[in-house]
Amino acid sequence: MTKPLHVNEPVPRYGQLPPDADADLKGSLTAIRRAALRARLVAQQTGTDLIVVREGQVVRVSPLPETTP
Repeated sequence: MTKPLHVNEPVPRYGQLPPDADADLKGSLTAIRRAALRARLVAQQTGTDLIVVREGQVVRVSPLPETTP
């Protein structure tokens, strides 16, 4: 398996759990993050864009890092 490249995605505001969150909720957030990482890896391998929601808008995001000329 290839190593995923860094994807410059903003950290979502909903990424923090309350201190009193139970173990199931903590585990589900970990699983969602793992699934997102896997989606980025597959998108890189297949040369497809990611579809994400930013500020309430659905947008396409390249999984490859932006290069500066």
